[in-house]
Amino acid sequence: MTLTKDRETITRRVTGRSLGRLAVELLPPFVVALVILPFVISFDGSYFPWDPQTIDLQVYVYAVKDLLAGKDIFATTTPGWGLYFIYPPIAAILMIPLAFGPYVMWQVLWTLGLVAAQQTVLRRCGVPRGWKLAVIGIVVVLAVEPIRTTLGYGQVNTLLMALVIMDLLPDRPGERRLLPRGILIGLAAAIKLTPALFVIFALLIGKRRTAITAMISFAVLTVIGAIFLWPQTVSFFGGLLVGDTRTASPLYVGNQALSGVFFRVLGDSRAITLAGLAIGGLIALIGTAVAAQWWRRRQYAFAVGIVGLCTCLASPLSWTHHYVWILPLAVAVALRVQRPVPLEPLPLWTKIIGGAWVVWVCACPALALLPYGQGKELGYSVLQDFVGLFGPVLGSVMIVALAVTELRRNLVGTTGKHAVTGA
Repeated sequence: MTLTKDRETITRRVTGRSLGRLAVELLPPFVVALVILPFVISFDGSYFPWDPQTIDLQVYVYAVKDLLAGKDIFATTTPGWGLYFIYPPIAAILMIPLAFGPYVMWQVLWTLGLVAAQQTVLRRCGVPRGWKLAVIGIVVVLAVEPIRTTLGYGQVNTLLMALVIMDLLPDRPGERRLLPRGILIGLAAAIKLTPALFVIFALLIGKRRTAITAMISFAVLTVIGAIFLWPQTVSFFGGLLVGDTRTASPLYVGNQALSGVFFRVLGDSRAITLAGLAIGGLIALIGTAVAAQWWRRRQYAFAVGIVGLCTCLASPLSWTHHYVWILPLAVAVALRVQRPVPLEPLPLWTKIIGGAWVVWVCACPALALLPYGQGKELGYSVLQDFVGLFGPVLGSVMIVALAVTELRRNLVGTTGKHAVTGA
């Protein structure tokens, strides 16, 4: 009896400490996020009433309400902004709870979920827990443009990144899991297709079971969407096949995908668009192969960040707020993370180029310095074009340079092996 009471006491104390530490890590960046939220998208926001312009969250809410009313979710548009729901049908089904309760409640809860996802990513990438994690979380909310604007729009990007990272990076050694690894990657890919690149990554790093589970998870969720919303499923995937992304023009300078660079610099012909997509896809595959090598050297945050950023480079459209994957890359190149086992350090040149990419993405000069919208991009000067394309080009240069370094390393290793064998 005494032993049972002692165990219960220890369990309560451990639970209390865990909840206390979670509050320390989560509440400060969450409060900061709530404070800045009315002013992230609209500079004339207000606190009384508290009315953030979370226009993408509004899209989700209107779409699921139309879904429950038996309407076509892809015909839904939001008042004022006239935005469409552009995700696969299963995403709308998963978001059905948004149809219930006051909108302001969901603005607060969605913000809490995004900040919790951000802190989860930082923690699993190796940022020390406690007050240090809280301080870094506040800096991220304020200074990392993709994270800040994902909060401001009420977007889903940080949540999807956290799903992938929870499947790949353990919270602690020997972590016990309720779900098999791969299910969350499949969920992220079902909601937004680009995380499917992590299936290839999982195969390359030897996590075959994770990759298979992710494919099954994706297939099951997509089939569920098709069962309940067959016409919308056909419309969504059929539209993708002919290049219909149901969103703004790729000309918009906020599109930081490689295809957008080709579109703005070389023109909008179909051949140029296809060339941009092909090169973006090739860069993504090269980057994923390079990331697999760095995973084997235990640079886990760097590897995952590279693959995530490759999804942004290869996508037909990648708005600046999609680049949340800059977060694990920033941890890898800027922080000295303590690991229980030694890891091969990143080369200095990689830290310099990677750090420059992190700073550029966080500052977002393309939107901060350039005029945009209504075709203004067509009249850019050479300097303005440089600012608009520098981010994705710098990232591509880094990936190609990493690939060349890997080839040279393998060549030297093969040459050395042959020399020893010949001797």
